[in-house]
Amino acid sequence: MTILSAVGGAFAVGGAAAVPDARITVGEVGVSPGDPAVGERTALNVTVSNSGGSDAAANVTEVRVRDADGDVLDSVSGVGALSAGDSLDATLWTTFEEPGEKRLTVEAVANQSTTGEFVTVSRDAVIEVRPTEVSLDLRTRALDPEDLQSDDGSESPAADLGVGGIQGIFGGGGGLDANDGGQGEESPPVADSPVAVTVVNTGTTTADRVSLRAVGTAVEGGGDTGDGDDADGDADETVDVGPFVVEDVAPGEERRVIVDLGPLDRRSAVTVSAAFRADTDQRNDRGADRTAESTVTYPVREATPTVTDATVREGADGAVVVDANLGNAGSGEMTGAVVSVGDAPGVEPTPAGGEYFVGSLSGSDFVGVELETAVNASVADEIPIRVAYTERGVRYTETLTVAAPEPDDESDGGGTLGRIGVGGVGSASALASALAVVGLAGAVGVAVRSGRVGGSSDRGRDGPAP
Repeated sequence: MTILSAVGGAFAVGGAAAVPDARITVGEVGVSPGDPAVGERTALNVTVSNSGGSDAAANVTEVRVRDADGDVLDSVSGVGALSAGDSLDATLWTTFEEPGEKRLTVEAVANQSTTGEFVTVSRDAVIEVRPTEVSLDLRTRALDPEDLQSDDGSESPAADLGVGGIQGIFGGGGGLDANDGGQGEESPPVADSPVAVTVVNTGTTTADRVSLRAVGTAVEGGGDTGDGDDADGDADETVDVGPFVVEDVAPGEERRVIVDLGPLDRRSAVTVSAAFRADTDQRNDRGADRTAESTVTYPVREATPTVTDATVREGADGAVVVDANLGNAGSGEMTGAVVSVGDAPGVEPTPAGGEYFVGSLSGSDFVGVELETAVNASVADEIPIRVAYTERGVRYTETLTVAAPEPDDESDGGGTLGRIGVGGVGSASALASALAVVGLAGAVGVAVRSGRVGGSSDRGRDGPAP
């Protein structure tokens, strides 16, 4: 906060105090920026006036600013002439080396036209100087390529992207003007894997030489070894794009851009880093050695497979039949969905219930499935249900569970061995933590050995895919 105070007066050089013919005053001193920081160039905007009741004109020869020790920090000369009732403006510049309250004195020196004597008037200004803070805040949000298109499939202008103020696309698919040259054909997406990046300067000094880089590694078992590592145990890098140069960002300002990660067939944890330097670093001749980071998972997984209304019963030849609904509790579409019995102690899929091809499930949709398996009830506690599906070009495999039947200690003539109602399967206690991500290849045309569809949905009642 800037506090200004004034000490008004006129002093005739070389004589006793008297009312001068030219009544010169210094108006309120404006400070820009209003809350300067250490090292920040600060402007003092000064207005010098000659009162309308003055008996003489005056020529303002100099306007200067002094610090608390009386040292002149800046001055301008030959400012201009003032008739009675006129005013003129002058700008003085200074910087501050330390934070805290600073008292400055602005002086105006004028030569009276009637007597030739010089009059000096002054005004004090008290300024609160903030410490230097160099800080960038980096915000990232994963987008779908369709977010960059309008309803007719053409490129969407920046104002329609839903992130506001987009100033360009870096990498991958090119820029906002990447189209078909007006040939009437549908334009391809301008980005394969777009991430909206917002760079916000939360410090007190300009961040310049800002550049962005994005590096991603597979998550949830996306690597060659199924756990995100390659054969050598190193992190499996999926993307490395940049650096891309962004404009300088002044304090309080922000820049919004899109970084295209390029083609991805594995879900990745992507770290977007901004390298920059502060304008106060220039005198040290340092490079862009300051950094800010933000991590985003791409693509965002919006499909959520669940298993509900699961009934576990005895089938033919002693097999156990799992009759359940496979649902999509998310908003994204699951495509190429395949359901099968997973591996677990005491559980072994039978040839009649190895895999069942479901196909596509939109958000909030479901389909009934039946899977057969051999279960050793004295060993198995639960039956794993594997759901493999593709969303946004990435293949996922998630394992859910249903309770295995209890050992049949009492003869009841067969029938239902166990039942999990709605909310039992798919609840936190029933979900397995095993997740995997594989390549997109093979997502369509999965060979299905056997399976039957039951439940309340008509989807897939024709049986397994050939």
